[in-house]
Order: sequence, then C-alpha cells, then structure tokens
Amino acid sequence: MEEIKYYLLCYVIPIVIACFIFIRMFRLNKAKCKAFICSLVCRYIHGKVCDKEKALLFEQLKDHKSSLKTNSKFTILEIGVGSGMNFKFFPSECDVTCLDPNPYNEKYVIDSLRKANNNIRLVKFIEGYAENMLDVLSDSFDAVVCTFTMCSIKGLNDAIEEIRRVLKPGGKFFFLEHVAAHKGSHLRSLQDKFQRIWPYIAKDTHINRETWKFLDNSSFKDVQYHLFTAKFFLAFLAKPCMYGSATK
Repeated sequence: MEEIKYYLLCYVIPIVIACFIFIRMFRLNKAKCKAFICSLVCRYIHGKVCDKEKALLFEQLKDHKSSLKTNSKFTILEIGVGSGMNFKFFPSECDVTCLDPNPYNEKYVIDSLRKANNNIRLVKFIEGYAENMLDVLSDSFDAVVCTFTMCSIKGLNDAIEEIRRVLKPGGKFFFLEHVAAHKGSHLRSLQDKFQRIWPYIAKDTHINRETWKFLDNSSFKDVQYHLFTAKFFLAFLAKPCMYGSATK
C-alpha cells in the first residue's frame, strides 16, 4: 500500500498536474505552445534523423556562396524557419531573413542564432506564408532554404513560384523534405490510408505528397534531388525523404 502511495505522489499525480497545466496553457495561447513544441521536436528531427543528408545539403549551400564573385553579403531566406535549427549549418558572414507563420518562433530563432556562433545576422523575421510573400522583394536573395515545410504548404505550386520570384538570377533553392514512398510499396499504401487522419495528427501536413513532381513541373531549371530513408522511429511513415536544389 505504501508503495502505491509513493508512486501516486511521486509520479502519477505530478504527471496529471503537468498535463492539466499544459492543456490549460495550450487553450489560452495555442501559437505560443506550438512554438515551444516545435523547438523540442526540431531538436530531434534536425539533429538525429537526417544529420548526414543535411550536412551534404548545406555543403552545397556553402559551395554556392563560394562560387559567387561579389563583395556583397550572402543573403538567405529561410521558409518555415521554426526554431532555427539550420543556422549551425549556414556559411559564416551571411544575412538571413526568416519567414514563419508563428510569431512566437522568433524568440527561438534569436536563441539559435546566438548558439550557432558563425556571424550570421538576422535581417528580419517575417510572419507570413510562402504562398504569398508580399513583404519580400523580387530578385533579392542568393539562396532560399526550406526543410520539413513543403509537406504543410497548402498552395505548393504558388509557393515554389514565389520562391523563384524572390531569388536573384542564378540563385538557388535548397530543400529537404519527407515525401511519399514509391507507388505500389507497402509503406505507400499505409501512407495513403493514414493521410485521411494525418492532418489531425500533424495539422495541415501531407504524409504522401510527391513533392518532387511540383519541383519538376515548376519554372526552376536544373532541379536535382536525392531520395533517402531518414532515421525516424516512431514516425516511420515519414521515413521516405528527399534533399536537393533548384536554380533560377
């Protein structure tokens, strides 16, 4: 009996209270709680499941910076920046503009910039969506970066064309996303079935989106991508991934 009381007092009751407080806070300020959850999830996704592929992708970003014969600062727009977990991979001495629909992510972005410690300057944090970047001038960025975001963009065709618009001539779009599995595979069949409920699990996202088709049919030239299997465990439906680049 004493052992049951101990577990109730030390484990069960505190967990119940913590869950009650979190649910209460979530109802009061959903956006703020989502930003907090995003910061936790991003640490796992960006640091564990695709570290090798991310290193390869951002090595291309650094090569692109090195290839530009200019004295101007290298400019990057990151779409769906979240908590800013990509900054540590960015080349040093560059100006970064961040776009995200959740204004509460700005706090985590600033913290990630400080931890990256590679002389990156935050030019602006824009609250908005990739489909309609009214606050972003055309031909203004050397590179656009987007990771684990295109799965949730409603008007993906419009977003891709907007990305192309804001890039300078010769600018590059770098992306890393989870995508649909091969058609006819067992995993693809599961993805198609789960897509009916997936938006309720992860709001507005697509677990079976053939993202490469949107890029292939876009106005970009020299679209290159590589398919790989990420090291997801619990979210095994999101294991099929791709990374690559496209040039304006």
